[in-house]
Amino acid sequence: MVRDYNRLGLSLRDHPLTFLRKDLQEQGILPCRQALNAKDGKRLTVAGLVLVRHRPGSAEGVVFLTLEDETANMNVIIWPDLFDANRRIVLGGQMLAVKGMLQKEGEVVHLVAQEIRDLSELLADVGNRSSADTTADIDSGSERLVVRSRNFH
Repeated sequence: MVRDYNRLGLSLRDHPLTFLRKDLQEQGILPCRQALNAKDGKRLTVAGLVLVRHRPGSAEGVVFLTLEDETANMNVIIWPDLFDANRRIVLGGQMLAVKGMLQKEGEVVHLVAQEIRDLSELLADVGNRSSADTTADIDSGSERLVVRSRNFH
């Protein structure tokens, strides 16, 4: 799976977050599918691979992210003040945890970010895990997972 992502940018095997789900649950991080089904206005935390970063000129500094975990995608809105305070994390993180308020309008669901954490180091260790074993024994010879997102400005 790690080689697939590093060479092709995707895998037909298990999603990388499958191997990290237990660790994420222990931190109170919900799967995206569960978050998407939560009530409007609920405060929650999700984590995922950063698929897309988008900061259109017409959005007055607002950044839009798409996060992906093994269950679904989550659209995230980051207001300019939060982006400025977390610029390096937002632009450089391969895997982010976002705490915020769920916003639903019809079929459109967004998470309005209030806190952002970089979980890229946890993701980098996924090559040392199996879906049955979530313990991390770092093997210096193993390949580190690298996820490339698409960025639009």
